[in-house]
Amino acid sequence: MNIFKEMVLSVYSYKSYKDFLKNKKSKVFGFGLMLMLIYFAVTMIIPPLVRNIGSDSLAEQIEKNVPDFELKDGYLWVDDVIEYEGGGNYVYIDTDPEYYFYDADEMKQYLYDYSTVILMDSEKIIVKSNGKVEGLYFSDIEFDFNKETLLNLVPFVYVIVAIVYIFMYIWMTALFFFGVLVVALLGMIVASCMKYQLTFGQLYLLGIYSRTLPLIIKAVHSLLPFNIPFFFVINFGVSLLIIGCAIQKMKERNLQKPLEFTS
Repeated sequence: MNIFKEMVLSVYSYKSYKDFLKNKKSKVFGFGLMLMLIYFAVTMIIPPLVRNIGSDSLAEQIEKNVPDFELKDGYLWVDDVIEYEGGGNYVYIDTDPEYYFYDADEMKQYLYDYSTVILMDSEKIIVKSNGKVEGLYFSDIEFDFNKETLLNLVPFVYVIVAIVYIFMYIWMTALFFFGVLVVALLGMIVASCMKYQLTFGQLYLLGIYSRTLPLIIKAVHSLLPFNIPFFFVINFGVSLLIIGCAIQKMKERNLQKPLEFTS
């Protein structure tokens, strides 16, 4: 039986769970990896791709929205004066050599009305963030930078994003298998109450399959504009309910075994 057919059966066919126990551990582990890959794609990769359909690429956005600039020999030149104010944020950039800000300490008294501030003149940048005001002189920067250099970095940005996504998938998958551990531990209580003997290893394997439906629900929940109270409890409760139904089917199949007669 292939993995994708098992994913479908794990949602509604509780009698199939006994057959799942016959799978090799490597196949069950692969099932978990594939299940998390699908969940990760649906919740983390596809939504931003859909939102950006028809939008300009990062390089095109830089070309359109970032003015020509050059940082060279400790001085910044920007082709235009930039000013933005909104949502508690303020940005002002003016690199005219005749225009300058005071240093960071002296500017503090002018920045109280904003939560985030970025100020730039030809010699320095002043940033206010998280209640702190800090300044940096461009003469302390030991490299030159301009718009063309920024555009050349775009491919590396995509590589970094891909690496970040890989680490996110690994982290979420590790949390998935840890969650299955919790399900297996609670499943021991369920099996004990139902008077059906299963080893912890068997319950762990069943726990992996029992996470299919909760992950579907979780994916849908992530797309909703509101939160469901106690969703964490509901999410794991569904897995335990599935394990309970699977155990009940196993008990019924054991009762339906034909009697063996010996002469």
